[in-house]
Amino acid sequence: MSSDQHTPQPDVLPSAPEPIAAARTPIEPRLPSVMRQVGLVMAASGALLWGVWATHTILTLRSTSPHLVKVELADLVREYVQREARSGEAPEELTARTANFLKALNSAVSAHAHKGDIVLLGNAVVDGDMPDITATVRAEVYAHQPRAAEPAPAQAGQKSDDGKPQVSEVGHGQSH
Repeated sequence: MSSDQHTPQPDVLPSAPEPIAAARTPIEPRLPSVMRQVGLVMAASGALLWGVWATHTILTLRSTSPHLVKVELADLVREYVQREARSGEAPEELTARTANFLKALNSAVSAHAHKGDIVLLGNAVVDGDMPDITATVRAEVYAHQPRAAEPAPAQAGQKSDDGKPQVSEVGHGQSH
């Protein structure tokens, strides 16, 4: 073979210029980074909203916290029974009036409970400075009774108009 002949060489094409987009960073590697940032922003926003909601809820609970009060129901019933025992009325009439008294007493205490107060019996309170609503309940109960006069409980050592100590009429003057 002659030296003029060349061995056939495969056709080698010149390499094509690289596309312009290849010079930029591909989108795929940036996508997780962007998604991570969006996720972090969403998580931070969610935590912030939860914090606002929790703070609002706690402050609302504090402002509407129950108010504890006490009432001396035994004293109210005792006063009523003593007053009615001296009335001299027929037993049927006393029974009807007592039922009305107990309904009014229950309604008065329930009204305080519906206002958000937690009403405790006075003898259930061991210690603590708790408002006593006995006088308020007494006024509410006797406002709904047929007799308009509210009983005035006799207190030990209370003096009458002439300066002498008053004696309770519970025993009706009988000695044992």
